[in-house]
Amino acid sequence: MAEPSGIDLSRHLARMHRVALRIVGDADRAHEVVQNACVKAMKSMETFDGRAAAATWLHRIVVNCAFDQMRRRSRGIMDRIDLDGELAGMVSCLNPGPVEEATQRELFEIASAAVEALPDEYRAAFVLTQLDGYSYDEAAAIQQQPRGTVASRVWRAKQILMERVATRSTLRFET
Repeated sequence: MAEPSGIDLSRHLARMHRVALRIVGDADRAHEVVQNACVKAMKSMETFDGRAAAATWLHRIVVNCAFDQMRRRSRGIMDRIDLDGELAGMVSCLNPGPVEEATQRELFEIASAAVEALPDEYRAAFVLTQLDGYSYDEAAAIQQQPRGTVASRVWRAKQILMERVATRSTLRFET
């Protein structure tokens, strides 16, 4: 599936889908976003000048397509984002008992809901840097924003998440 300019889209599809899924919150809609992004990328291959990495260029297209789809949706509520792989791993322990499992499940549900409820620009910056592993510079290129804007959005997202988790959790943490 090599493209005329040498970009092999198939190498990037899995990561493109993960980014789309985390933004739109539904596997079918994420698949549609990736399809739209691939079509846009193929149509504009000639304009790719190589100043950014191919992955950065493609993921910027995915993020833009995902936000375009979200804007087109008449419904303002996102479906539940499935972050089991990342967020569940953040709270997992080896061989947890029933109490630990209930605690982990509660934390996961609170964290998932909090990430879903973030404003679009904060959620995108947070997901790209904290869950997908992009550097702030890469996320800035993908979002076409200055690095400082991405950093401040991630910082603000973390603040919002901590506030929401603290206010929604029935768990009490010992200090």
